[in-house]
Amino acid sequence: MAALTRCRPQEDALDPADTDTPAAGEKATPLTVRRAAPAPEPGATPVTEPAATGGTAVRGRRRGRLRTHTLIGSSYLLLALLLTARVWSDPTRNIISGNPNDTSLYCWWLAHTAHAVTHLSNPFVTHLANAPEGINALWNTSVLVPGLLLTPVTRAAGPVASYNLLVMLAFSLSAFSAYLLARKLRVRTAAAYVAGLVYGFSPALVAAGTGHLSLALAPAVPLLLGLVVDAVRGTHRPARTGVPLGVGVGLQLLTGEEVLFITAVTAAVGIVLLLVSRPEYLRLAGGPLRTFAIAFLTCLALTAVPLSIQFLGSLRAHGSPFLANFFKSDLTGLYVPSEHQWLATSAQSTRAAEFPGGASEYMNFLGWPLLIVCVCTVVLGFHDLRIRIAGLTGTVLAVLSLGETLLVNNVETGLRLPWGLVAGLPVFEAALPNRFSLGTALMAGLVLACALDRLPARLAAAGVPAAVALSVVCVLPLIPRPYTVERSPDVPAFFTTDAVKTLPAGSNVLLLPYPTGLRATAMSWQTVADFHFSMPGGYFIGPGHDGKAYMGGKKPTVTAQLLEDIESGSFTGPVTPAQIARSRADFAELGMRAVVLGPARHRDGLRDTVTSLTGQPPEFTGGVYVWRLP
Repeated sequence: MAALTRCRPQEDALDPADTDTPAAGEKATPLTVRRAAPAPEPGATPVTEPAATGGTAVRGRRRGRLRTHTLIGSSYLLLALLLTARVWSDPTRNIISGNPNDTSLYCWWLAHTAHAVTHLSNPFVTHLANAPEGINALWNTSVLVPGLLLTPVTRAAGPVASYNLLVMLAFSLSAFSAYLLARKLRVRTAAAYVAGLVYGFSPALVAAGTGHLSLALAPAVPLLLGLVVDAVRGTHRPARTGVPLGVGVGLQLLTGEEVLFITAVTAAVGIVLLLVSRPEYLRLAGGPLRTFAIAFLTCLALTAVPLSIQFLGSLRAHGSPFLANFFKSDLTGLYVPSEHQWLATSAQSTRAAEFPGGASEYMNFLGWPLLIVCVCTVVLGFHDLRIRIAGLTGTVLAVLSLGETLLVNNVETGLRLPWGLVAGLPVFEAALPNRFSLGTALMAGLVLACALDRLPARLAAAGVPAAVALSVVCVLPLIPRPYTVERSPDVPAFFTTDAVKTLPAGSNVLLLPYPTGLRATAMSWQTVADFHFSMPGGYFIGPGHDGKAYMGGKKPTVTAQLLEDIESGSFTGPVTPAQIARSRADFAELGMRAVVLGPARHRDGLRDTVTSLTGQPPEFTGGVYVWRLP
């Protein structure tokens, strides 16, 4: 590591005056040293290249960069295909195992967006679930932009195929965008490639891949940070950077607000650290502020309507439906791998499984080698502004991911942490701190890339072998196991045939088992039926009677709670006359036209109860029981 400090690095790699300085080890070209070229002596005749030769050279360099980018992007895509290989034997039915309810939820939203596009209905508010009140899509992980783009795939092959395609693209695009950010920071190609691996296939993203699609779709984090770097540097005119930044923010807001929030916090921490390190940047703040103002106005023009629906509409909510101080990282999680990592032992996997949140929330693992290299690189290369900002930003994000109180080896220490100072602020109150590990992984990749970028110049002939060895040592513990798969929920034939059309189109139909966050199977049945009917209940975030966000919104009706209790085994009947009267009143209030009972754990109990509640026997057809209501 001492080799990292033998020569003074590009100390001001983010400084606008050094925008075009070539990276360490790169050859100076007319494109990389426009400002560094010396002025001609007085009286000297300027020497210029023929225009044709210069144009040919520029085109050649562009083609070379395009070939390099294509090769690197293709390699990331191949790695993503290997990680998700098992789903492709039947991409319309196989899903990544471990979180089927959340996967079903994302598939429902993908299908809903495609349905809204093809039927020209409102994609931001739906009454197809939680009928008749409805659901605000912006308060849920509705992945609207990806759903819009993949509408043809969803309509042709189904939402499961679209979901699997998006998961695969999430890894490859996230890796490629991290590579581009590293290159923007003037890191050489090979080192930048490693940064893409560390971020795009990080334990944070691999964990998110088990049912948290909106979090796994994270290429916007490095892409937007790259535009922020351009704004700070003043690389281009304010409009040239501000408009793409505003469009990117708007598109990410309609893809996943949580990833946008992580990006914003990361950028804010980085800018603060820059100003602390270089107070003179305040004198140059006019250009970046103009860029950010243009970005804000561009984003507002793109998202004004959905944001007004989210925060001013009738289904607006506030707060978080999740337990406070629960979804946070364990400090030992930084070096204890989970079952997702290829080299994890059974003892380590068992230990990691005890951490809160489950496999899809175990996101902060980096491994001892990468941790040690990052710490040493930041300490020894602190005078390099890139390393300083990336290292300290990653540290801040890692501390935020630990939540309000320190958890060590799944034991609460009671030690108060910085997250407690901001947890009650607007927007922060709805955030899950452990997910800042996404930003930590990106910063770790950038620090490692800077370290690798230095070695060839510092160690001469031994530099390249040393960089390769260091890459292997740091990346090897992160290598994920290919995902295991399970089958998406089976759908009774009633919903896959014309039998479902015997239900009145657009009517409100009660599906059983009652759909909740713990049982989302009925939502899959509705998507297969192409939303021929609406349904009460569902897996969603909505406002309660007090306006606060809750999972499932308002408390279920008396009838819904009764049916849930029967399915869970906590009620065995028989129902009372009062319950029958209450249920018939609920059916009338909700405008229920039918009840459909599919496969369920306590199917006989549900069948007998619904028969008593409706006062009529069911019709058995297509693998389901159907009660038609007046």
